[in-house]
Amino acid sequence: MSKNLKILIGVLLALVLATPAMAATFTVNGDMNTRFLLYTDQLGFFGGDSGAQVLDKEDRPDSGAEIKYRMWVNASTNDGKVYGVFGFEVGSLRFGSAALGGSFGGDGKGTAGNIETMWFYTDFQLPSVASTARFRLGLQPQMVNPYFWVENAMGVKFYTDNFYLSWFRGLDANTGSGGDWGDGDLDSINARYDLKMEPVKVGLFASYVWEGKKTAATAFTNLSTFDALTSYVVKKLPTPLEFNLLAVGIDGGWSAPTGFGKVFINWDAIYEFGKIKDVSLDNTLAGKTDLDLKGYLLHADIGANFGAATLTFTSQYASGDKNPDDKDLKAYMAVDTDRTDSAIFQEGHFTDDTYFTDRPYIHDWGLWLNKLALNYQATKQTNFGVAVLYLQTAVDVQLTSSKKSKKLGTEIDAYVKHKLYDNLEVGLDFAYLASGDVMDEFETGTSSEVGNGSGDVDVFLSSASIRYKF
Repeated sequence: MSKNLKILIGVLLALVLATPAMAATFTVNGDMNTRFLLYTDQLGFFGGDSGAQVLDKEDRPDSGAEIKYRMWVNASTNDGKVYGVFGFEVGSLRFGSAALGGSFGGDGKGTAGNIETMWFYTDFQLPSVASTARFRLGLQPQMVNPYFWVENAMGVKFYTDNFYLSWFRGLDANTGSGGDWGDGDLDSINARYDLKMEPVKVGLFASYVWEGKKTAATAFTNLSTFDALTSYVVKKLPTPLEFNLLAVGIDGGWSAPTGFGKVFINWDAIYEFGKIKDVSLDNTLAGKTDLDLKGYLLHADIGANFGAATLTFTSQYASGDKNPDDKDLKAYMAVDTDRTDSAIFQEGHFTDDTYFTDRPYIHDWGLWLNKLALNYQATKQTNFGVAVLYLQTAVDVQLTSSKKSKKLGTEIDAYVKHKLYDNLEVGLDFAYLASGDVMDEFETGTSSEVGNGSGDVDVFLSSASIRYKF
């Protein structure tokens, strides 16, 4: 057992034992997820936005296992007006991985830390206010919209039952000699208002993200080697960078009972615009310019419940950049997301840290995703589902000198989950992609079929999970 983990366990035990003396309430919760990559024939494709994702004509078959264990403690005053949360995770610790401490001898042999702080914040109610009016300070969950920003971050948030205003800082830099206040800091101001009028729910939100940089007349940020597959997302833009982005949107849902169950609609619409200043696309001073950023995302679910069955059609469109070499960036850009709509292209399988991308788009090509899913609650303990997806990029991708395409492919997903106990669940899933022509962009090797403008390599993945929550 590592020294850090011993200290964490000691702190948790001390807090629990000190409960009577401190007149406070303590709760400890956990989510202990053991996952198994049963088989994939294209491990190189699941590179996690690394820019190295490839499809190999010779196949790259692999299997493996990992744990993703999360625990958190909540220390609250008896009246609940003040509480603190500390949560940590041992994440993606693979069986046999010496680098993360999963090899012989356990975590004490690891060459890198495997404990991640997930949450560490204080939350308190404003005194003498009868309704909810609270501040939350520290490392906390941040949710503007699931397609724009939903992840943990450091910030300060004021919230009520239906409104919040927050400031978050994603990157921090000390001001150097000759620098300006805010140079190198990536900040955001966020606001959201949720209106609930059953059967309609509507959310309005806005998020302004900016980073400052003092740039001399003869200087610029080089974007000639910018890799959109890796870095076309706010959290991975090159830094420091003079940058600003404003996103505004509306989301919500509607449902109504019917004679056979209920029907429902969910929606998201986001429009964003901003600017990236003092950059060069050819690494020359003559090419120094500003880039205007404009993009949008639309999403809708239309579905119905039929007793134990739910049928849902999903369509999501994120805009792409038709001409990435001009002065406009018209591809939609997120801040930090974890999308699970697709098991092949996103995190929609049990081993969700082995993924192609966590974004609602690919490259700066955007994404048009259409999905028909059937989920069935067979018993109180067992449910399963199947889905068919047709995926395209939003803009044409130049594959050869004479051929363009938008087709990513047709995907089939299936899963089954069963509760052995109320808090212990096992699951199994499968996913298969019949590749479209755009997938030729990811093919590698010496085969004559690589680079011919045709998608010649399909993808299969299967994973399983044993998950204990308390």
